[in-house]
Amino acid sequence: MRIRWWVTLALSAPLALLAVANWSELTTPVEIDVFLFSVNWPLWPFVVGIPVLLGVLYLGAALLDRSRQLRQVAALERQLEEARRDLDRGREAAIDALGDRLEGRIAQLESAVEGAVSGLEQRLSLRVEAVDEHVARVEDEQRSRLEAVAARVAAVRDELAADVGEAEDTLLRALRRGEGAGQEANEPALAEIERVHGDDVRPALPSARRP
Repeated sequence: MRIRWWVTLALSAPLALLAVANWSELTTPVEIDVFLFSVNWPLWPFVVGIPVLLGVLYLGAALLDRSRQLRQVAALERQLEEARRDLDRGREAAIDALGDRLEGRIAQLESAVEGAVSGLEQRLSLRVEAVDEHVARVEDEQRSRLEAVAARVAAVRDELAADVGEAEDTLLRALRRGEGAGQEANEPALAEIERVHGDDVRPALPSARRP
């Protein structure tokens, strides 16, 4: 726009100076042939008016073009503002949709985690029950073994008691038979006692000889 003003000023200034310098000649009526007839008019309307009219038209067109550009800029700004609002609404809608998807995904994950936890609890409970059953079975086996060992110990104790009683009976019979006899009469009984009780019985036996 400034360039147009400067061009108009550059073209009008010399014409204005020329018109001022020759104003007396421009105001003098002269005969002008307009093809069909002739008239006596001064030249200043043609020399000054036509350039001024062209300048006014040129500047008017420039102003109209400028106003049109301003209207286009305003329309573009309105479109830009509407596009920005549409973009904001679309962004809010996308955020809402994303939030809904995230909530759904979180709900799915929570349900999956709850299912996995419940399944794990069930497996753990089954494993604990299996361990308890195994422990109970092992305890029963150990109890059975202990009972068997206790019965075996009782049987061995009874056998030892029977052997000891038998040895004592044999010793008493031998002592009774050999009472008043010498050491040679007690040798079979001592041998029988040693056979039953071992070598540690001999020192504990009383001497068959009388003092």
